[in-house]
Amino acid sequence: MSGTGRRKSSIMKYVPKERMELRGFLEAEGVSNIDRHVVIINCERVEEDKLDQFVEKDDEIIVLPILKGG
Repeated sequence: MSGTGRRKSSIMKYVPKERMELRGFLEAEGVSNIDRHVVIINCERVEEDKLDQFVEKDDEIIVLPILKGG
């Protein structure tokens, strides 16, 4: 019997200390494979082609993994 195990998905919340580019901020925080996540800034979803936008100091950034099920 092969055990695939259950991986816990994690919701990550960030608040930048200064204005910076979103993609650079997420990479600095250790978020790899950004295309496998949903990014929400201040309750608005960010489209994949808009990851080069700037985030302001004290914006609330939430990163959710895209879950695939069967």
